[in-house]
Amino acid sequence: MKNLTTLRSRVFRAVWFAWRSSATRDSVALFGGTVLASVLANAYELGPRLFQLGREHAEIDDIIFVAFALSIGLMIYTLRRYRDLVYEVKARTIAEREARDLARHDPLTGLPNRRLFDEKLHACLSAVSDARQVAVLMLGLDGFKRIKDTHGHVAGDKALGEFANRVTGVLRADGMLARIGEDEFGIIMSDIRSLDGPTNLASRIVAAAAEAFAIEKVSAELGVGIGIAIAPSDGVNCNELVRRAVRALCRARGDGRSCVRFFEPEMDTHVERRIQIERELRSAIAADIIEPHYQPLVSLKGERIIGFEALARWKNRTLGCIPPDVFVPIAEETGLIHALGDQLFRRACFDANAWPGTFTLAFNVSPIQLRDPTLGLRILAILGETGFSPRRLELEITESAFMDNRGVAKAVIDELRQAGVRIALDDFGTGYATLSQLLSFRLDKIKIDRSFVSHLDDSADSRVIVRAILGLAQGFGLTTTAEGVEDAAQLAYLVANGCTEGQGYLFSKAVPAADIPALLHRESGRTEAA
Repeated sequence: MKNLTTLRSRVFRAVWFAWRSSATRDSVALFGGTVLASVLANAYELGPRLFQLGREHAEIDDIIFVAFALSIGLMIYTLRRYRDLVYEVKARTIAEREARDLARHDPLTGLPNRRLFDEKLHACLSAVSDARQVAVLMLGLDGFKRIKDTHGHVAGDKALGEFANRVTGVLRADGMLARIGEDEFGIIMSDIRSLDGPTNLASRIVAAAAEAFAIEKVSAELGVGIGIAIAPSDGVNCNELVRRAVRALCRARGDGRSCVRFFEPEMDTHVERRIQIERELRSAIAADIIEPHYQPLVSLKGERIIGFEALARWKNRTLGCIPPDVFVPIAEETGLIHALGDQLFRRACFDANAWPGTFTLAFNVSPIQLRDPTLGLRILAILGETGFSPRRLELEITESAFMDNRGVAKAVIDELRQAGVRIALDDFGTGYATLSQLLSFRLDKIKIDRSFVSHLDDSADSRVIVRAILGLAQGFGLTTTAEGVEDAAQLAYLVANGCTEGQGYLFSKAVPAADIPALLHRESGRTEAA
């Protein structure tokens, strides 16, 4: 009895699905119409009557024959037209299915795209439990932009395709790989029993990406950072889980090349604080609250102040004092650095007009600012507006400026040098620029990074590095400034090896503009006493 009920159910479902097809319904209608016409013709003896009518009225034989031929032709046309409609419906169904597939797959790699990724993740999360966990892995490529910039978009596409193939080979049946963004991929692992599964998979992916990629007849390297979030412990909502995996990926990328990180709750706290700082930063720039403080630049010959470096300082009513190494990167990422830089530079020029006419103003320019070809014009416009002499200005740039948009940066710096502005290389020895790149920018000064100066007392390597930098600068006729000078022993070593300038807590911390007169007065009194 049970088997009969199951059979009836299956037959009913089969009939129902067949009836939902328009071709089936049309076939039934055509067959039914033909049967109905036959029944009516037989019931009313239409054939004999027409035959009798033709015998009685010979003049309408031709009309009857033509009507009969037309009916046969119409039936043939209807059948052929119906067949064409069936083919058309099938072709349209196939095209719609292909369109749906294209809408859910990436055309370059053939992988599922973000839409299909989300659909699959929603389905997996609907069945998640403590015993059946789901892992989301977000993959970000390291070095992809360099390949694209160096070899072109075609080479970049080949690298993406090769990376997708490698990960697919590693993944096997362990999960679904999708392309989420230009150089970002996502993996869904359903029904995992422990963290060993995603951990081992991430390790295999990192190893697969570590092998060199053959691009345009040259060998190129790609790294991959991986962020992992686990449901239900890290969330059971699709968007929340992906967002947390992305935050883990950001931490992995920040920790170094080809790192793997699981999501941790404090990452949310860090992101929320960053969002708050960005919001407060926009308000601070709009209100012109962030102000420059000034740290003395001291000539080591006679230990006298010869200028000041402007350093940004921000005290927020809610968040307190926020250091520059926190808010400046946020300003660079959001594009606020241009407005912030112009504000600080304008205020610094106005403040520096009150200093002795021989004092210089040193001002930092970020690599992001140097990407803007209008930077030189804006700086010269502010100099004209404030009346500060370009010959008293010293712009500090880092080695990062030589690695990105070198042509634009060089054009801006050449424009400023022609106006009399001096150029100093900040944090020398901590970047990746070559000597040929450094020399192409025609520098006036090299600043020795504080990381080397702070270890002069206890590191023979630091002393060798500092001595080498000083020798290089002397060979090219460049001025040298040592940052972070904090004790007399460091000062004595720098003087003995020919360093010309210094700055650091041994001389003074950065002070507001209002405190500079008192600082100069104390120095004057010390000089007179000596």
